[in-house]
This record gives sequence, C-alpha cells and structure tokens, in this order.
Amino acid sequence: MIKPTLKYSILCGVFLIGLFFISINFGSNPLLDFRHFIFDLGVFFLFIFFAGKEYKDFRNNGFLHFWQGISIGLIVLIPAVILFSFVFYVIFETNVELINGYKEGAKAFLLDRKDIFLNEFSQEQLDEQLAAVDDITTTQLMFSTFWKKIGAGFLITPVVSIILRKKPKEL
Repeated sequence: MIKPTLKYSILCGVFLIGLFFISINFGSNPLLDFRHFIFDLGVFFLFIFFAGKEYKDFRNNGFLHFWQGISIGLIVLIPAVILFSFVFYVIFETNVELINGYKEGAKAFLLDRKDIFLNEFSQEQLDEQLAAVDDITTTQLMFSTFWKKIGAGFLITPVVSIILRKKPKEL
C-alpha cells in the first residue's frame, strides 16, 4: 500500500509547491488568502482520491475499507506536506523578499481590518499584533503553513475514505 501511494504523495507535494508559487506570481498571498485553503482542500481531495481509487481497483479487488482509505490519505498527505514545507523553508530562507512581502501583507491585512479589530480589542493589542508580525521568522511561518496544510488534509481524508469505501459482502 505504501510504495504505490508514495508517487501520489510526491506529485501532490510538487503540485502544492507549484500552486503556491503560481499564486505568488499572480499577486495573491497564499499565506494570507483564505481561497488558497480551498485550493489546498481540492488538491488533497484529488490526490488522495486517485491514490485510493488505484489501490481499490488494481490492488485490492475493488474493495476499500474505511481504515485503508484513512491510511492511504495519511500516506499521501504527510510526505506531501513535508516536501512542501522543506521547499518552502529553503525558498523563503534564500529569498528575503518573500518573507518581507509576507510581513507587509500581514500588516496591511491587519490595518485594513483595523475597525473590526478595535471593536473587539484595544489599540495596544493591535500594536502588539503589528509588532509580532515584524518578529516572525521563516521557521515560524513554515510551521504555521505546515499545520494549516495538515489540517486541510485531515478534513479531506475521511471524506475521500467514505466516498471510496466498499466492503466485501458477507456470506
């Protein structure tokens, strides 16, 4: 189950990397834009679905139990996100403009929603948030992105497992 599923994991990781940097080139900040989370859900759905479908149809005689679907989903998800995170870290560490672009975007995001923020919190807390953005490191940003992608994958994996599951008929 592991070896054939890893090819989908590697492809998923490469696709996540490509989607991330394509988004940056089109002027969207995938670290701040919620639409990118939706894209991640779609990418994970496709790769987990096709890995599960291949296993079900070609290696397991048309049957897939829920636990097998979950296992396949995790085998696709975890290495893909690790690959993405590694490339993310290397690129952001070597290109200071990317981390500075994130910081500027995060500050602009907070300042655009200043009125909403001040309805719930104080000006002092807003200033603390803005200062925290200046102090963020590539490692912190990488781990934040890592956990968001893991969370997206954990949301999708059971859905795909339910869609693909088929148990053998009891005699």
